[in-house]
Formats: sequence, structure tokens, C-alpha cells
Amino acid sequence: MKKSVIGFTIAGALLAGGYATTSLAAENDQKTTTETSPKKWEMKMKGYGHFGGGFFKRNSEDLLEKAKELNISTTGKDAETLMKEIRTEQIKKVAKELGIKTSGKGIETLAEEVQLVKLQKKAKNLGISTKDKNAAELHEAIHLAQLKKEAKELGVSTDGKDAETLRQDIRQASLIKKAKELSISTDGKDLQTLQQEVMTASIQKEAKELGISTDGKELRELAHEVMTAKVKAEAKKLNITIDGKTIPEIAMEVQEKKVQNLAKELGISTKDKSTRELIEAIKEKDADKLEALRGDDFFPIGKGGFGPGGHRGKGKHHDGGKRFGSDAPSGGEVQPQLNEENPAEIGNDI
Repeated sequence: MKKSVIGFTIAGALLAGGYATTSLAAENDQKTTTETSPKKWEMKMKGYGHFGGGFFKRNSEDLLEKAKELNISTTGKDAETLMKEIRTEQIKKVAKELGIKTSGKGIETLAEEVQLVKLQKKAKNLGISTKDKNAAELHEAIHLAQLKKEAKELGVSTDGKDAETLRQDIRQASLIKKAKELSISTDGKDLQTLQQEVMTASIQKEAKELGISTDGKELRELAHEVMTAKVKAEAKKLNITIDGKTIPEIAMEVQEKKVQNLAKELGISTKDKSTRELIEAIKEKDADKLEALRGDDFFPIGKGGFGPGGHRGKGKHHDGGKRFGSDAPSGGEVQPQLNEENPAEIGNDI
């Protein structure tokens, strides 16, 4: 069973710049809004995203280091110029690795070809036909297949359901199961209320396990203490120094170190590779190992939180005011971001 990542929702909210009482709902609703729309995917395909998974994640030093790795001169160039050149070189590098000819092609055309080949490989691995399907269609098909897989694991019926319906059902089943684990009654409660209660109980539970007093503390303060303690503990396990570093910086290093360790375990070279590139390599070699790492509080993979690209969702919070009764179905762990590939994950390194 996957480890609950509700703690990471708290971390994401805190480290992204504040804690909101509806953050769990916002994170969960993200997939029902712009993130999964075909138009959004097309925009990302055409170069509005980023390549390399946050090579400028903390400061200009990271950007200069990445440029050096790719033999790009940095003299007299500002960050925007360097990012464009780095993106271009990385797209060409990946294209060559995928056997795509680069000669005579514009960078955006090449980027689209890279995306299409990656999606085709992913689709084939899932048993999805790629015939006559463009990138956006493949993305949607992959997304739906992954939702069905997760629904099945949760005991949620998939018959006749589209992606949005499945997301809602998975979300409901996951939340109810977590509520039951925390001995929280679901009777007569709408989704937002239940989410808030689950989040509050989870924070308090983690605080108790870590020996942190909850007396007289607001939820935001307690959540901050919990995540600070967890980040420092993880850093200590991985021999990461914390001197002079902020909690988000430490958390980022923890994430990177865990990805590097898994890559080495699988015999994947980490030399001159970004975290994003390592994630892609791990995904291709052993998707199950990568999935296991997903349950880690310090491994968002684009799920919002520590890493660059952590962000809030915008969706509705009440699910139309739907209430749960005692006969509500049970499911898997609460997962603020469903275990599915979003555009940033399926090779949208561009």
C-alpha cells in the first residue's frame, strides 16, 4: 500500500508561500481545471513549459552550472538568454537519444517531435494504440488509462466514466478511506469539510508522533513545525548539511538526493543529468520503483510543493455540495495530487 502523502500537501502549501485551510481541496481539484485541458497541453507542447525540470531551481548558480555542463558560453548573457539556449541544447540532446533527426528543424518543431515520441512510447507500454493520434490525444488516453488503474486499486468502478468523473470518484474514495483511518465520521459532511478535518487530524497525528506539542497552536504554526522536523530528519538520514539553508532548500536537496540514490541503485549514470532527466531514466527502467518513490513526502514530481513548479489548483472545493453517508465507498490513501501523469511529467521537460 502506498504511503499517504497528506503530509506533503501541508508541506507544499507552507513552502509555496503560506497555508490555506482549503489547500487540500485546491490541490485535489487541480486536475479538473486547466492542467488537463487539451489546450493547456498544446501550449506546453509549443514551448511554454520548461526543459530539464527546474535547472534554475534556487539561484543563478544553478543556471550557470547547467550551461557549463552543456558547453554553453555564459559571458554577457542574462538568465533569460541562457534559459533559452539551455532549453535548445537539451531538446537536441533528447532528440538524438530518441533517434530523431535534428538537421534542418526549428527548435519548436523538434520539441513537438520529442514530445510525440515520448508519448508514443508511454502509450505503447500501457497497451494504448498510437495510430493516427496526435500528442494531445495520446496524453488524454494515457491520463485516462492511469486514472482507471488507480480507480481499480481503490475499488472504484470505471464503467462508462470519463476522466473528470473518475478523478472525482477516486478523490472521494481516497478521502473517505483516510477519514476512516483517522476515526473521522463522514456522515452528512461535504467534501471540503471532510478534507479540512482530515488535514487537521493528520497534522496533529504527525505532531504527536514527532513529539511536538500541539497546545495552543494554530494549525498553520503546527504544520510548519511538523514539516520542519520532517525535512531536517530526512536531511540527517541522507547526510545533507542544513547550515544556513532554508527549509525549502533543504527539502529540494532531499528530493534530489533520493532521486540520485534510486538512479544509482538501478545502475543509471547520474553524471551531468538533471533531476528531471534522472526521473525520466528511472521511469523507463523501472516504473514501479519510481511509483514507490512517489509515496514519499519529499518526492512531488510536479505535484506541487518543494520543487519548482509547485502551485495551487483552482478548482471548486465543494464538489457541488455533495455529502457523504455511512454507505460511502472506501478507497486508497488520500493523495492531494492523483497518481497520474500530468503534462509536466510525461516528458514535458520542454
